[in-house]
Amino acid sequence: MNRSRSLIEAAVLSMTLTLTPLSAIADEPVKDAVAQTVAHGQIDWTNKTITATGSGAPDLKAANVAVARLGAERAAKADALRNILEAVKGVRVSGGQSAGAAMDTSPEVRAKVEGVVRNFKVVDTKYYSDGGVDVIVQVPMDGVLAEALLPAGAAAVAAPTNAEASAGPSGVIVNAKGLKVAPALAPRLVDESGKELYGPAMVGKDALVQRGVASYSKSLEQATRDTRVSGKPLVVKGVRLSQAGSADVVVSADDAVKLASAKGVLGLGKVIIVTD
Repeated sequence: MNRSRSLIEAAVLSMTLTLTPLSAIADEPVKDAVAQTVAHGQIDWTNKTITATGSGAPDLKAANVAVARLGAERAAKADALRNILEAVKGVRVSGGQSAGAAMDTSPEVRAKVEGVVRNFKVVDTKYYSDGGVDVIVQVPMDGVLAEALLPAGAAAVAAPTNAEASAGPSGVIVNAKGLKVAPALAPRLVDESGKELYGPAMVGKDALVQRGVASYSKSLEQATRDTRVSGKPLVVKGVRLSQAGSADVVVSADDAVKLASAKGVLGLGKVIIVTD
């Protein structure tokens, strides 16, 4: 038997090391983050990232161990590309629409999203004793991805001036704890009559690309420490959701008035929603 072939097969058969699969790590909720597990990956709504794992097995017919390992790594990255694209499709955009639905109805959106996904970042790689390879890959939710997925009319206003941004609070925190908010890229704040008080159309384009419409936090304390709103944020209370399972939060008439004084930071997307 060819000696290099023997070495590869020996590596494949060797199970002397016990390693934790990266897919298991990727499926675990991110500590202190509002995280959502979707097919093949995870959406971190606090840090605004989408993560997935790809796995590759070694080719036993490769010329040597090094070539087998490189093949396994290429296979893992190809698998990761498929998996993170599926994870992105699970992102809720607004209302009941998912990124996957937006991609299905618009070839332009699909092309933009696939372009972003192809440029994924490898955040970790694990080499196993059997010659297999796992890679964890990640794409940011904000930036080009959000811009491609957000509904038409987003960023319809000019960015607030420095005077407008500095005149009011440093940001807005929506305490929606207990309401079971369904996180989305384009959540809205509405009053008791359903009138929109805040949404993607109110955020300037640069801010929309940089930080999106809103972020999510698990606690009011965590939210107040977030650099997105740090300083003296305005805290408003979510009364209920616009409908069950929605991303849109209803606020009281009094809080609606308070939000009117925060147009500067709303235009910068400096909003955090506290949820379960």
